[in-house]
Formats: sequence, C-alpha cells, structure tokens
Amino acid sequence: MIAGNKSSYNFGKKGQTRLKKAVIREVKRGSLAQKVGLKKGDEILEINGRNIKDIIDYKFLITDEILNIRVKTKEGQERVLTVEKDFDEDLGVEFENPLIDGIMRCKNKCIFCFVDQMPKGLRPSLYIKDDDYRLSILEGTFITLTNLNDEDLDRIVSMRLSPLYISVHATDGNVRKAMLRNKAAEKIMDRLKFLKENGIFFHTQIVLCPDVNDKEVLEKTLQDLFTLYPSVQSIAVVPVGITRYREGLYPLRRFTQKEAETITERIEELQLENLKRFGTRLVFAADEFYEIAKKEFPPSQAYEDFPQWENGVGMVSLLRDQLTELMNAVPLSLPEKRRVKIATGVSAFRFLEKVLSPLKNVKNLEFEICPIKNDFFGESVTVAGLVTGGDLVNQLKKKLVDEKHQCHVLVPEVMLKDGEVFLDGLSVQDVEQSLHAKVAVVKIDGKDFLEKILGTDLGVRL
Repeated sequence: MIAGNKSSYNFGKKGQTRLKKAVIREVKRGSLAQKVGLKKGDEILEINGRNIKDIIDYKFLITDEILNIRVKTKEGQERVLTVEKDFDEDLGVEFENPLIDGIMRCKNKCIFCFVDQMPKGLRPSLYIKDDDYRLSILEGTFITLTNLNDEDLDRIVSMRLSPLYISVHATDGNVRKAMLRNKAAEKIMDRLKFLKENGIFFHTQIVLCPDVNDKEVLEKTLQDLFTLYPSVQSIAVVPVGITRYREGLYPLRRFTQKEAETITERIEELQLENLKRFGTRLVFAADEFYEIAKKEFPPSQAYEDFPQWENGVGMVSLLRDQLTELMNAVPLSLPEKRRVKIATGVSAFRFLEKVLSPLKNVKNLEFEICPIKNDFFGESVTVAGLVTGGDLVNQLKKKLVDEKHQCHVLVPEVMLKDGEVFLDGLSVQDVEQSLHAKVAVVKIDGKDFLEKILGTDLGVRL
C-alpha cells in the first residue's frame, strides 16, 4: 500500500544519456509541434535566440507566447519555425534524453540506501542513484542538497524552482554526515535557511533508522524544521527499508511495535501543537509506522491535502475512507459468479480484511485477499510496492491450482512501473500467462478498487 518516490523518466540501459542535445523522440498527435512541422529526430538548437541547457531551460523558454525555434533536422538542415501560443501551452514534444543534460548523480554513500540492498539482475533504471534538483522539481523525487554548487543554488533562486523535495534525515550535522557518509551533508540547516531566505519552498522527509537518528536526534530535527515554516511545507517521517541483501553494509534493524507506537504518538502530539501554532499539522508519520505499531490509521482529514501521498503518507486512510463511503453503492448480488484474488503486501492485509468485510455479503462474489510474502527482498519487506512478479506468480499459483472456474487477479498499481512491469522485469502479460488468469491493475482509488472487485460500474462519483 506504500509507494516509493518514483520518477517516470527512462534514462536507458546505463541510466544516463550524456549527449546534451534536445533531440525529439516523439511529437504528440494534434500538438503545436505537429502543426508547425516538428518531427521525430529533429534537434531544437535555440528558442528565441537562447541555447537550451536542460529541460528546465526548455520549460522556461517555451512560456513565451511567440517562439522562434531554430531546428536542425535529422538530415542536417537548419530552419527557423515561428509558433504563437498561450503562456501555459506546451509544444507537445518528448526528448530522447528527458533531461536534455545528463542526470546529476548521488555523491552520498548512505547507510540506509535501498539501491545498495538490491540484488543483481533487476531493471537497469533501479540502480540509478540520482540526486538531481531538476527531477525534484519535475517529478517530486527527494534530493539531499549535497551535490549542489553555488551556481546550482543561484539558479534555483533566480528561476524560482519551487517547491523542492529534500531528504533531511537529521539536522545535527555530525549525525547527518555519518548517515550520508559525505562531509558536505553536515551543513543542511545552512542550506535550508538559504532557501527560506530566498523564498524557496520545500517538502522534507526523514528516513528514520533505529538507534541512529531517532529519539533525541529526531526531536531536534523536527524542532529545527519547525523554525523554517512556512518555507517547509511538510515533513514525512518514514521507517528505513531493509532487505535481506545487507551483507557488508551498516548494521540496521527494523523498528519494534513499541518503538513505532512511541514515534506515532509523539508525532500526533506535535501535530496538535503545530495546529495551534501554524494552522497545519506539518509533520506526518508514514502509513508503515502505523502498521508496525498495529494502530488504527488516522482519519483522512488528518493528512490535510496529502502533501506526501506518493511517499506512502496517508494512502491507507484515504483509500479506507473512499471504500467506506462507497459501500452503500455496492449491489446486493452480482448477475453471475465472480471469483477474485486481491494481491497485496503483507502489511496491508489487516487493513484490507477489515475494510472489505462488507463485500462478504454480496451474493455470487467470492474474493480472497492474498498477502504476498516477499521472498525476493526478504520477509522484513512487507509493502506492496516492493512485491515482485516472481513472488506473485509463485504464491498465487498454489491458490489457483484448484480453481475450476475463471478467476480474476487484482494487483495494485504501486507494484508496477508505468502500469506494466514488476521490479524483477516480469510484465502483466507474463503473470497472466503463468497464472492462466486475467490480471487487472488497480489504482489506489476506492472507486476503481471496488469496481475491479465487482466487475461492474458503481455509477457513482467520489
């Protein structure tokens, strides 16, 4: 039920294209680009007499309402096209290298880095360690600020690149330096204060590691971040993810139930204080902390406008409230027999069992919630977003072998990249063929979830 912070950009086999060229990969049908004759393979050289350094420059330059675009065709001919457009109207092109410039790599060696805990043989893009402020602006990926020079910071300020998404982890310089294993990490508060003084807003996250940056260190980090309001827009506290591939890495462990209880209770206390002080809760515990603590999830209103939904903060509460609201629209009976297997991570099983229990009364509906144990990364990994296609197939095969009638298998979209491929490279079609069952991808949305279970349109809107 928890999604990590994902980028939709594809950087190819090696994760990076170093050619700094704005070569068009695709022209969208019906777009301005198509109307003025831009084609696949064309290279945009200049816009209104200015070179394009990267995708940020491109997006900035195309805000003008009259564009003179100097283009080199794939045949090598140069021409100038004039485009008249609205301020916020896009040209409708995608580039071979989505950033145009090369991706900014991470210079840290974090003790909790998830990439270091992955086995070989997965999709190449999963091994990319980016720390790129441009992706932070465009995609909401988290950055540490450790690889920015003065020119980068000046550019962020001058172009008003806001909000950023920043991994803080600790405001104690020594603790943060030890966690990121980078001397540049210790001046985090200086960097954040600089951003605040220059009008840049940011969302922050704290990856919490037991006995490293919790307890007193966490308290100091939160209090320091509170002083930066309103520049700091939100703070997410998420538990460290640990796989079975940690040989030779820093010794980390999972939080205990008691520790998770203490953390969620303290965050809820601070939320009440912040509501009185700022008018916002400002800090939020990740859904996984509530699952570890075996506590009821807060109401969805407690997450305000869900500033870190994609970071696994408030997903469960929103889905629960949507499902509860829609239960009155569920039919008493289906016209024909329907069998459904709902695949999820182990951590979501308790929640789904409870919230979907009213469906047991629907005539002709048989459904089973199937928590997929993570054999690939290890049993300590319990979130749906890290379930592989191989584990899904191996465990559901045992359940489907005795099925005499057609069965529908539902998988949450957080298990997949672009709705098609699992972490281990298996596609939805691969899983369908292996299970001899129809697989449907479900959005983290109550209406879509119920309709996929029932196989019918509920005829209502949330």
